[in-house]
Amino acid sequence: MMFLAQAQNVGTGGILYPIVRIFGWVMEGIYNVLAAMGIYNVGLCIILFTLISKLLILPLTMKQQRSMKINQVAQPEINKINKKYRNKKDQASMMKQQEEMRQVYDKYGTSPTGGCATTLIQFPIIMSLYYVVRAVERYIPQIAADSKIHEHLFELLPGINIQATPGFKLSPLLLVPIASFLFQFLSAKTSMSNTQMDENAPGAGMTKSMMYTMPLMSLFMCITLPVALGVYWTASALFQWIQQIAFNYYYDHADMDKIIEKSREKAAKKKKKKGPSLYEKMLGAAAEQPQSGEIKKGASAKSTKNVNYSGNAGGNSKGGIASKANALNRNNKGGK
Repeated sequence: MMFLAQAQNVGTGGILYPIVRIFGWVMEGIYNVLAAMGIYNVGLCIILFTLISKLLILPLTMKQQRSMKINQVAQPEINKINKKYRNKKDQASMMKQQEEMRQVYDKYGTSPTGGCATTLIQFPIIMSLYYVVRAVERYIPQIAADSKIHEHLFELLPGINIQATPGFKLSPLLLVPIASFLFQFLSAKTSMSNTQMDENAPGAGMTKSMMYTMPLMSLFMCITLPVALGVYWTASALFQWIQQIAFNYYYDHADMDKIIEKSREKAAKKKKKKGPSLYEKMLGAAAEQPQSGEIKKGASAKSTKNVNYSGNAGGNSKGGIASKANALNRNNKGGK
């Protein structure tokens, strides 16, 4: 079949192959369980696989959400600092701004990059999931035999075959890209619902625009790629949205003071063990660099010192020698 031929030509993930192989076994296990129940539906298999993958990376997601919520609590103070230095672009003011922001982040036991490391860790996992879904028949060999018996094996719903590509034409296949866009948008909107971002702060406009650009990118990709990938992205966005609602409910009713205190204690232990963070090292290096005014002042003092040492305003060493010769002549005349 066309889908099988494409799957055989797809790479195995390169350096990610060990993770891809593990997820392949998970996908195969899900398919076998469903087949034992008399359910032969690869689309449903992908949805359940996406759910399990979300549960596997849930601890990382929880850590990321905690960092985001603490940063949201600190955001009003960050906005106040940004407003204070909004029109000050000199190096001294920028350094003071960064120092005041660092103090705020230390106060809450977080950092401006809180959660970014978690996102980077999730990236190879997400890519591995992508390889498995893209080449599902490579990791579930039984599909090749079962597809001859069960003609609706690749139909998620009647009229929606996961092997097909929706394209830019009206068809039931477009339901998947539309659903992907909708859930991506709802997930992003729910995530930003409690954020108090200063509109004039650096990156504020980009953060707001991401709420629309990411769902639009998802819509385009789901239209141009096989429905199997669209099912994965749609299910992932749906579960992400449900997770976000649950996280928001939890933190809306949680004692943030206790959460922040634990975060401060953990940050202090980490700093004591590993030393200053990369953010603090960058601030320290910038603070040690002399400012332009100090450079000019130092250069002026050095120039004045050279003039006084030479004995004349022009800094000419010959003037000093001539003065000494005249003094010597006067002494000789006085002696006579």
